[in-house]
Amino acid sequence: MPRDRYTIGEDLGQSSDPTAIAVVRRVQPDEEIRPIYEVPHLERLPLGTTYPGVIAHTKRLLTRPPLHRAELVIDYTGVGRPVFDMFLASGLSPIGVSITGGDAVSNEGLVWHVAKIVLVSQLQALLHDGRLRILNTLPDATVLKAELQDFKAEVTDLGNWKFGARSGKHDDLVLALAIALWRACGSEVFASWVAYYGREVRRARGEFPPLKAAPLPAVEPPAAVVTVALHAPQPYQTYAPAAGVRYSSDGTGIIVNVDQAHVGPLIDMGCWRILTPASSGSTQLVSPTPGTVRLRGKPHQMYQPVTGTRYTADGNGWFDAAIEHVAGLRRGGCELVTE
Repeated sequence: MPRDRYTIGEDLGQSSDPTAIAVVRRVQPDEEIRPIYEVPHLERLPLGTTYPGVIAHTKRLLTRPPLHRAELVIDYTGVGRPVFDMFLASGLSPIGVSITGGDAVSNEGLVWHVAKIVLVSQLQALLHDGRLRILNTLPDATVLKAELQDFKAEVTDLGNWKFGARSGKHDDLVLALAIALWRACGSEVFASWVAYYGREVRRARGEFPPLKAAPLPAVEPPAAVVTVALHAPQPYQTYAPAAGVRYSSDGTGIIVNVDQAHVGPLIDMGCWRILTPASSGSTQLVSPTPGTVRLRGKPHQMYQPVTGTRYTADGNGWFDAAIEHVAGLRRGGCELVTE
């Protein structure tokens, strides 16, 4: 097993829950040392984000080094096969996790059936062992901590385990993190989880003093990486500007989050730069975060690429659009503003 690898876990949202994303980095500097699991990225997409929108966002994540080599794991439980097939049809290669009762783990092709007690016990064991480290500066770190505190385990009258958030609370980030950790842990064994949850249930009944909430362990923030967007000659093409580095253009020919060191070689391959908006209101070459590019249409013209989304060009005909809307806007006569 590689000593350092990334796994992306996604708990896909439905009508009342947002899609949650957690990135886990497995670090094992030496075979004699038990691995550490770091969480450098947490994210909740806006409530109501469509599944095609989630897929487009996931593909953008997977173009960002070092996540271009990450394994993608999605919660297959609530959305079922049709949504899973949408990920496959988009060119992604996810692993599906169907969360079940009991305590068994089995698989059917790309889909694994994993007991919820296995997912939760691994997360809790790593927390108590000090081997799960979450970046304190992440915007959603406090949300994850609150979800962990609201997450409960109890035994039903029939003697079955029941896990989940307390009434009125969410557990989206917890589940996204749990499935990412389960995949990242691989064959690592976590023993005595039944005894652990037995103690938790007895503690909830007042037989033990309550646990004190421990502060989240700190992780050094990753170094900032300046990236740019490029336009490729062809859509759905893969480019290798350096050994072991690959970028893929999307359906509109756009490559996002390109490291500065790879811009020159990609331009030599026929790609060209995209101008994206700067904070000052002028234009310069910057990262396309949060996923916008600059287009040119007719001055003061309104454009509606999809129902419910409108863009209005300024006096020069320029406006900034989300990448997933570029194809429709270009069909409507707009042009990319390029260098």
